[in-house]
Amino acid sequence: MNWKIKALIQKILSTTKLGDSLNHIPATLNKKYHYNVTFYQAHECIRKFSYCNIDVSTKKTALEIGTGYSLISAIILSIIGFQKIITIDITKDIRFSSYKKQVHYLDHPEILKSIHSVSIFTEQEIISKINEIQKTKTLDSLFKLLNIKYIAPYTFSEVLTYAKEFDYISSQVVLEHVSPEILNDLFQFTKKTIHKDQFCVHTINFIDHFANPGFFQDKSISEFNFLKYSDKYWKYWAGNSIAYTNRLSYLYYLELCKKFDLKIVDFIGDNYRITKKINHKSIHKDILKKYNPNINIEDLTKYQRGTLIISNP
Repeated sequence: MNWKIKALIQKILSTTKLGDSLNHIPATLNKKYHYNVTFYQAHECIRKFSYCNIDVSTKKTALEIGTGYSLISAIILSIIGFQKIITIDITKDIRFSSYKKQVHYLDHPEILKSIHSVSIFTEQEIISKINEIQKTKTLDSLFKLLNIKYIAPYTFSEVLTYAKEFDYISSQVVLEHVSPEILNDLFQFTKKTIHKDQFCVHTINFIDHFANPGFFQDKSISEFNFLKYSDKYWKYWAGNSIAYTNRLSYLYYLELCKKFDLKIVDFIGDNYRITKKINHKSIHKDILKKYNPNINIEDLTKYQRGTLIISNP
């Protein structure tokens, strides 16, 4: 399906109050949706944490950026050993009914084994905690049990009323939906609030989301198709609250780290799907002007996804 059809639908939906929820419905039609979400969120949460040498046996506070439609990551951070978790988003999309369907899978042996590999708790303690979590009757009771603060919509100033400093900040395929202006604010906020020698881990998707698998996937385009268009043209088609992606490569994030004196511990680039090459000469000048003129233009399409691990030196 031509990407502009999906773009037009999302553009129309973005003008309605329920647009974001309606846009999310197709993903939930898969019978294994909640199972898949739980396993994906658990795996990614544990994978990102495993890159860091954080001792959670003493009081530690975590910040999750981009709660989305699932609390699994925040819950697992608590089971790992964080004593306080703040999870934030621009819209309030968490529903108790979805939470109950997802938390049902938390005691799966594979998930238990993964949590135990990084948690400060024994396997029996983890099982006991999960049993308590599964018995909660409301989101408020869950938040109270695990000392989770859910802020949606959020502002950085409001976040600071609940915690002044953090030992761990993470996000999962969120930053590509954040404008360069807000990214600048986020990295500045990170520099001010992350404890010395503690970690931030962000997994970022760098590809054109109209090429993503699904009913509306445009199979004819490159995963970097969106780099061909001017800012004005792209804003017309995808400059709304549902479809927005910033079209930035990993290079931009590395430069932000340097700008705010954040140490790049590692960047793990990943190409997880078959590549449809783009003619690099077709990349629009509006994209190129976001970078140092001396960059290797091929680096803009080098990775489809990446995990950025940074700390405050």
